Amino acid sequence: MSARAPKSPEGVAHLASRRTFVGRLVATLSCLTGAAPAVAQSLVPPRERPPAFRSGSHQFTSLRPQRALPHIRMRGLDGTTPDLASLRGAPVLLNFWATWCAACRTELPILDALAAAYRTRGLHVLAIAQDRGDRASVERYVRLLNIKSLPVYLDPAGDIAYSDRENPRKAPFALYGMPMTYLVARSGMVIGYMPGAADWNSGEARALIAYLDRN
Repeated sequence: MSARAPKSPEGVAHLASRRTFVGRLVATLSCLTGAAPAVAQSLVPPRERPPAFRSGSHQFTSLRPQRALPHIRMRGLDGTTPDLASLRGAPVLLNFWATWCAACRTELPILDALAAAYRTRGLHVLAIAQDRGDRASVERYVRLLNIKSLPVYLDPAGDIAYSDRENPRKAPFALYGMPMTYLVARSGMVIGYMPGAADWNSGEARALIAYLDRN
């Protein structure tokens, strides 16, 4: 039997080229079927999740899916009527409260101090009263608590928030208790809510606020 003839240099180069092509094809198919090598997977940055925040018996709850801050006019105690969507581009704490809410009496001064501390740092802290009565009662309550830095708005008709299942005014924010604070990232997306009177001075709260500023 004669010996097999050695391959020419051109043949060797052609075989190496085919092997390279096949190897690349296998790698591509592996990526498409979810079997990508660990090195390739490590090149995709993981999506950052909001940090945990617990205060008392309550905890921060993420919204799925997230939604954009809606276009809706607010009525301020100072006479202003800004569009809520105008706050997109900055982190926001949107607090819903009422004068008849005992826990709100505890949280409002904390939010007022937070608004003062972050005044020059880009965070918007807003309090929207859910009282169905007259404006004067809300004004008296705010003066009683000596609220100075926290912007206060009115929602007497339930145009912004609702607690009844029917939601006849098609308000965008559901209330599962009082007080309740919705958190909005810099991107303008409402990422979740915190029920109950929260300690916004805690380390967990500050970490969550920093997350809003980054996203």
